[in-house]
Formats: sequence, C-alpha cells, structure tokens
Amino acid sequence: MELYNQQHIQDFYNEYAEQETLRWEKSIVEQVKQGVHLHHLHQNLNPGDTILELGAGTGIFTRVLATYTADLTVTDLSPVQLKLNKERAAQENYVGKVKDWKITDICDLSAWSDNTFDKVICYGGPLSYVFDQKIIALKEMKRVLKPGGLLLFSVMNLWGTGREYLTKIMMSISQVDNEKIMASGNLHPSSFAPSEHYCHMFRLEELQQDIAQAGFEVVTLSASNCLSVLRADELLELKKDEREWKYFMDLEIRACQSAGMLESGTHLIAVVKKV
Repeated sequence: MELYNQQHIQDFYNEYAEQETLRWEKSIVEQVKQGVHLHHLHQNLNPGDTILELGAGTGIFTRVLATYTADLTVTDLSPVQLKLNKERAAQENYVGKVKDWKITDICDLSAWSDNTFDKVICYGGPLSYVFDQKIIALKEMKRVLKPGGLLLFSVMNLWGTGREYLTKIMMSISQVDNEKIMASGNLHPSSFAPSEHYCHMFRLEELQQDIAQAGFEVVTLSASNCLSVLRADELLELKKDEREWKYFMDLEIRACQSAGMLESGTHLIAVVKKV
C-alpha cells in the first residue's frame, strides 16, 4: 500500500491557503522556530547562489532567499500556495529576484537537469508528506544539486511534537490509536483514520539513516526549538529587551544543536552536502 497521496496533500494545502503564513506567526514560540530556521539559512547561503525552494508555501522563507540571489526558483505542490507566494513577492517588491514559480512534486524534479543548483531549500516539512517516497525525494534533491551543494530541509519530529502537544494530541486519543501512531510515526488512515492531516513524524535515528541512504553528508542537525517550549509568556517579556532577546536566541540556537536536545522541537532541521 502506497501511503503518499499527492492529491490529498495538494487539496489540503489549497484549502489551508493563508493559514500557512499564520502558522509561522501565530505565537512567539512559532516565531522562535522561524528564527532557528533562518539562522541556518544565513549560515549557509552565499550571495549569488542558484537556489531551488521546494514546498515554499506562501513565502515565509522565499522573501529571505530573495535577498541572496536573483536566481531563485520557487515551487509548491499547491497552486493556491504558489499564487499566494507570487502575490507576496509583488507586495514586497522582490518579484524580479524569482526566475520562476512552478507547481512541483518534490518526488519528481525532472524539470531540472543534474547539477543545476548551489542550494536546495525544503523547509517546513514537505518531506513529512511523501511517506514511503521520502528516499526518492531526497535522491532527486541530491541529483539537481551541484557537487558540494547543500540541501537545507526540515521534517516533523515525533517526540518533539509529542512534547509540545502532549495533552492536545497524544493524551487526547485512545492508547491503542496513539501506539499505532508512535509505532509508525504516521498520521494517516493506515494508522489513525480520523486524521485529515496526513503526515509522517520522524525520529532522529530514522532521519539519520535516510540521509545516509540518499548519499548525503551531514553538515548540521538541529531541533527547531528547545528552551522556548511552553514558555510563551516569558518569551514575550524577554522580547521587550532587544539585547536580552538576542542573547536568548543565541542560547536557543546552541541548545537546539546539542546532541541531547535534537528531538526537543516540533521539527528536525538538517543541513546536508552532496558529496
């Protein structure tokens, strides 16, 4: 049984529409997650890079990528998400930095030749939606990268999601259903029929094995959040002081890369190299 249902994911994100923007901005904790993702972009992008963005959504990261290059290709499986992305580019005056917007399945990058891009960005969890096709997707990303090129991506994390949403998710369904999800990492009719949000939540060990199987070399692994979990009120107070906030974010970024904290966030972030 193939788990990846392209049409379901496309329909889900067509309907999700502008909520894709709001999910990154709805709380101070989500803003911290965005900040950790951005840190790794700034650490690894160079001016003039040729960049392919996969699963770009409404453009939360597109607008940052556009500050580095005028050779940016933006893709998403959802035409609605792609339309919103293009509208944002027009509103924020970086349309000229984007070469093309293209509806694309991350499992099929045949529109591009081998060794085309310096960087491929796949942030926000697109790999969590392709289930049994994940190695195909990773190998396609590797194929279109130039030798020595970097893939920056993030996937949903099982334990970190459970930690943040313990009472809302793990403890709100039957133990039998929860154990099916824990065993597979899948929110999917094959493990939990009531779920309309089909996705796979990775364990760290699984992600490391997938990276190795696809033939990448790990540069950096990080959680998306760590110290900030369940601390919204304290974070809002910290943010009032620019110096304190900058220091907190430095601590958060370092903590997220600590070996013992990699599964503490809702997402795992990876920077990997084509060798």
